[in-house]
Amino acid sequence: MAKNISFTIKYWKQNGPKDAGHFDTREMHDIPDDTSFLEMLDILNEELVEEGKEPFVFDHDCREGICGMCSLYI
Repeated sequence: MAKNISFTIKYWKQNGPKDAGHFDTREMHDIPDDTSFLEMLDILNEELVEEGKEPFVFDHDCREGICGMCSLYI
């Protein structure tokens, strides 16, 4: 039986190569336990856009969901 999980995610935000950047923290709630990490980031972006905030973006992203090496560290 599937269940939902909740956790805290910290992600790096930087507005360009000359910006100092910072970590944002977000509480993720009721994420289905069979959700991939990339799907969870899609959920995060949907929430951010609904709130009128800048979505989480990748410098490089194949979106194949195979390894995540090019876009993030877990």
